[in-house]
Amino acid sequence: MKIKLLKTVFVAVLASLFLRFFCGLPERDFKGDAVSRDILLRRSFLLSKLDNRPTSADFFVSKNIEFTGEWTLGTYSMAAAALTNIAMMAPETAEESAQAIARWIGICLTRDVFLFDEAAWGESPLEETVLAGEDGHIGYYGHLNLMLGCYALLSPDGRFADLHGKISAAIARRMKKYPHRHVETYPGQNYPPDNTVAAASLRIADMVSSPRYENLIEEWVSETRGLEVGPYGLVTFQIDTLTGRPLQASRGSNNGWNSFYLALVDEPYAREQFLKIRKFLLKRAGGFAFVREYPSGHSFAGDRDTGPVVGGIGATATAFTIAGAIREKDVGLRNDLLRSIELAGTTMTRDGQRRYAAAPIVGDAIILAMKTARSWRPLWKGPDEHE
Repeated sequence: MKIKLLKTVFVAVLASLFLRFFCGLPERDFKGDAVSRDILLRRSFLLSKLDNRPTSADFFVSKNIEFTGEWTLGTYSMAAAALTNIAMMAPETAEESAQAIARWIGICLTRDVFLFDEAAWGESPLEETVLAGEDGHIGYYGHLNLMLGCYALLSPDGRFADLHGKISAAIARRMKKYPHRHVETYPGQNYPPDNTVAAASLRIADMVSSPRYENLIEEWVSETRGLEVGPYGLVTFQIDTLTGRPLQASRGSNNGWNSFYLALVDEPYAREQFLKIRKFLLKRAGGFAFVREYPSGHSFAGDRDTGPVVGGIGATATAFTIAGAIREKDVGLRNDLLRSIELAGTTMTRDGQRRYAAAPIVGDAIILAMKTARSWRPLWKGPDEHE
């Protein structure tokens, strides 16, 4: 009996060591703030693939128009964020990245991409009368405006300045409509994660142009603190549009999301939320780390926001939390999370490009954005011009 137990333990230890070694290979050239070969290979993959329309086989396609639309828009937005992160690390990539982001903005301005939003609201989000209104569209506006901000941070040419100003003003007008400063994504559906992207886009807009939205952003942060739900103190996933009352518990996917997007809005607050994720949602075993979709007591198979959820562990929650670990300079947790992603996704390198073989392209965009997460600034301003 003892011999059998020892054999089992021995095999388990060998398996753990093998997985830790194998799953760590793509990340072994991590050099802190340096742009590693792994980052450049993954950047190259996104640059080569994302000029295709969303009907490409590389995109996730579903019969659910909202599912397909959100994932397509999210792919371009995440890729733009990843390229912006990398440009902050390696400014020599900024010009090429700005041109790529400009092409992706052009794609996201087509009806093919915003149809999911148009179908929900019964109106085109880009019509002048709609932009000048006060109704919803915050999911589409937030990601589009963030991409416009990414371009403005990397290029001083003002190519999208007019549109950037209009979308920023549309977001601000809608936020001011509600005392809780959170806007609907779809009619009757109000999600703080989408509003976090929108708030981040206003913070970026303030870096590159006027008018300034600082007061509104601070009001938004204050109201968002009021959306924390007990007993864990994490921001809720959905609220009642009229009252601002939380309608759901907190979820690992939206709180992991906050470790990236909320940090662009308010770094100290994002750190507070990340430390709660680490305390209440994180699971570690054998050199791997995972994030639960719910702290406890929920049986949940996953949806378009979470990706797969297995045994309570959320794929999206795990992926987004990488950004929080990096900002917290928790290298051990960063590596354990990436090792888990590698175990699930399996890296493939070919023809000077690297991607995850078992994930749609949105997964590649998300992970590259998370693993390069950092603060942003306009690269074209001199040191005396930064506030």
